[in-house]
Amino acid sequence: MPTKRPQPPRPDRIRSICGSFSWIDHRFLRQGFDHGLTRLEKLLYFILVAVSNQDGVSFYSDQRLGELLDIRYPHELTGARDELVARDLIAYQGGIYQVLQLPSTPCTAVKIPSKCPSAAASFRSEACHGGTGPRWPADPTGGWKSLRQLLGVPDAEHEE
Repeated sequence: MPTKRPQPPRPDRIRSICGSFSWIDHRFLRQGFDHGLTRLEKLLYFILVAVSNQDGVSFYSDQRLGELLDIRYPHELTGARDELVARDLIAYQGGIYQVLQLPSTPCTAVKIPSKCPSAAASFRSEACHGGTGPRWPADPTGGWKSLRQLLGVPDAEHEE
C-alpha cells in the first residue's frame, strides 16, 4: 500500500524553474558518488550544477569560482577540479566546465596527488569504474551528518 506523500511545510513557496535550469541527480548522494570527496570538491560540484546550462556547461571563470568558494590559492581549485574530472563527474577544457551525466557506478576515492606538498599527504588511490563501489560509513547517518555540515545546517542534538 502506498505511503502518504509528505506535505511541504511552506506550500506557498514550492520551487519552480524560472529562466534557468539545474538539478542534482539523487544518485549523487544515494549511490555514493559524493563519498570520499572533500568539502571543497562537493561545493565545487554543487556550484557547477547550479550555474550550468541545460547541457551542464558553465562559463564561470576560475577567478569567479574562487570568489564564490572563498578559495585563497589557485592550486585548491585545481585540485578540486582534477578530482572531479578523475571521478568522471565533470569535464574541463579550455576554461569551460561541463557537469557530466553520472557514470553507472561511482569512482571510489581517487585522490589525485597535489602539486602542493602539504596536500600530497592526503593521496589515496583506489579502483575507479568497476571497482568495489561506494564504501558506506559504519554509522548509517554519517553521510547525512556530513551533508548537514557541508550545507551549514546544525545537528539537532547540537542546536542551541
